[in-house]
Amino acid sequence: MTTYGIHHVSAITKDIIENHDFFTKILGHRLVKKTVNQDDPSMYHLFYSDYKGSPGTDVTFFEIGLAPKYTAGTNSISRTILRVPSTEAISFFRERFKEYGVYHEGVIEYFGHTCMKFSDSEDQRFALLVDPDYQDSEPNKHEGIPEEFAITGIYGVELTVQYLKPMVLFLQMLGGTFDGDIDTDTEAKVLFGDDVVFVVESRTTNIEKQGYGSVHHFSLRVKDETALKNILDKVNEEKYRSSGIVDRHYFKALYITAPGNITVEVSTDGPGFTVDEPLETLGESLSLPPKLQEERDFIEMRLHPLSD
Repeated sequence: MTTYGIHHVSAITKDIIENHDFFTKILGHRLVKKTVNQDDPSMYHLFYSDYKGSPGTDVTFFEIGLAPKYTAGTNSISRTILRVPSTEAISFFRERFKEYGVYHEGVIEYFGHTCMKFSDSEDQRFALLVDPDYQDSEPNKHEGIPEEFAITGIYGVELTVQYLKPMVLFLQMLGGTFDGDIDTDTEAKVLFGDDVVFVVESRTTNIEKQGYGSVHHFSLRVKDETALKNILDKVNEEKYRSSGIVDRHYFKALYITAPGNITVEVSTDGPGFTVDEPLETLGESLSLPPKLQEERDFIEMRLHPLSD
């Protein structure tokens, strides 16, 4: 198969202004694309990433102002895991989180990695994980964060599921590798290149209900549309429900309903965020795909401005 990493993670917020401040001012990401949900243009869809908007670095948020708060449970994307280059970087962010009143936990070992869990004001679940070898991004420069401590990208996601085996088989179908015992393990580390999907089994009947503070979907990477069509053929062969290939202007996407009713996307690396904006001014203006350009005035009228 041709998936080789995490492309992005998309989550839900009810307060896009506070969300924007958290990612750009506290975590130090760059807002690289200010756009709207293409299926419901009444809401913002913001993309935060490294300086260049590199695939594998962006965490995106849909603003749903009337969404209820999520109810945690199984069959969910239960945590987004971000890369930092060193344990010193974790120590830096631990002090930074204290300064800004961000909830965080102690430094722990997570699947053999040094890690610190934290959350935003909506209880969106994150972690920082040490990965000193990652060099595939250009971290955003932020005056309050030394360059050597900056977040470099997405390391992976954690899935909590009722039954581990069908999820691992699904991920293997998409190109993930796993060397454990699929019949007896209750935790799995499924590799996609240098990125990871962690799967944790929790056989409760308490199914997570999505809302603000939860992740809507995560996406795996492929190089191009030919590779994406190969994935679609495999998905159809195995009779998983999917959206078919959807043109999102910045990439082509395929949305698949995975075991446990979890949405997993597969996205192409290109054409990328500079298809309609120069690199130097990414995220400064409202970007709309061609199909929504005629509605620009109406869309802009309904959106509130973001803080600088």
